[in-house]
Amino acid sequence: MGQRLLWKGVLIGLTVCAAGAAWHMSAAPPPAPNVSTFAPAEDLVAQFDYYLKRLDADLAQEADYKDVADRVYKDANTIVLIALALGLHDQPNKYKQNAAGLVAASQKLIAAKDYASAKAALEQLKAAAAKPQGDPSTLAWKKMASMPPLMQQVPLVHSRIKRSMRRFERMASSIAGDAATIAVIGQGSIYNADETKKPDEAEKWYQYCIQMRDAAAQLNKAARAKDQKAAEEVLKALAKSCDDCHLVFHPEAIGKEVTEE
Repeated sequence: MGQRLLWKGVLIGLTVCAAGAAWHMSAAPPPAPNVSTFAPAEDLVAQFDYYLKRLDADLAQEADYKDVADRVYKDANTIVLIALALGLHDQPNKYKQNAAGLVAASQKLIAAKDYASAKAALEQLKAAAAKPQGDPSTLAWKKMASMPPLMQQVPLVHSRIKRSMRRFERMASSIAGDAATIAVIGQGSIYNADETKKPDEAEKWYQYCIQMRDAAAQLNKAARAKDQKAAEEVLKALAKSCDDCHLVFHPEAIGKEVTEE
């Protein structure tokens, strides 16, 4: 009788462990598609150069650092994902072999607590952009950035896209680039489920990130095709993807408008 009870306890324990393992497997992030399916390499190179130039300008003078520190932090968390996407890209690009060094330098910039450390990290980032450093084969989609600055960056970029839509013909390439950045943030944010207020709803988080990524990818395609009507429709879908996510994970953000600093 005691032996049967012992084995029954073992079987119950194994069942619980198996159920726990199955939950963890089901909650694992989905495999990443080829980067070209949501962000062309050409656009990401242009976006990397844009953010690097902005970081260089923001960190030109120590006296200005307090005024730009928040934007530097958001841009550092953004550029690390752009660099990672370029390193993992299935299309050749000028930063593919540099990406490991770019990611490492960007992470130092994310961690910077003062002007001196931020400036040093920026110089390392510029050096990595000029000459390959590190091993690109070590790169993988995983948590690379912090969720709050990414989620603050998205509405800023979205607002810039909305302004650019008023001059669609002239600003189509800018819209495509900004859409590619949002698509990369969507893909990169998949791995930040643990930072949400509801980490037990990770699978919902993954789906909302994918929804944002894919809507941004469609906006990129419409802008590259210079199809304004399609771009306008997809922009609505992109906004809806954000609102759908906010309803579950951040309801206080719904309806808030932001503008670029």
